[in-house]
Amino acid sequence: MTARTGPDPAAARVDYGSSWVRSSLRQLDSFRRSHAVDIDASQVIAFAIRWAPFGGASTGELLVVFGVGRRRFVEMLSTGLEPRRTDTPEIRLRKRTLLNALRSAWRFDEAPPTAPVL
Repeated sequence: MTARTGPDPAAARVDYGSSWVRSSLRQLDSFRRSHAVDIDASQVIAFAIRWAPFGGASTGELLVVFGVGRRRFVEMLSTGLEPRRTDTPEIRLRKRTLLNALRSAWRFDEAPPTAPVL
């Protein structure tokens, strides 16, 4: 039997349409209200959610908005969704599920999208 490589097929079935974005932003708001994420992390996560339908933002966009490159942005996103000691098991699961969906949408394992050259 050969080892399968590539993205998780379950993650590939996510529809990153407007309903997913709205639902994910509501979930993020729930995390904020329960103090499962701080305000700085929530800004990074909200940005990642809004750009998910497009495969993520370009490196240039990340530099303009956050002053960081793609690699650092991914680190900030992962750190923002890390489980906290005070998180309930449900919140931990929801954070992990959201991070996995964002990793798939942003295609973290692939080259970042580039801005068109004008």
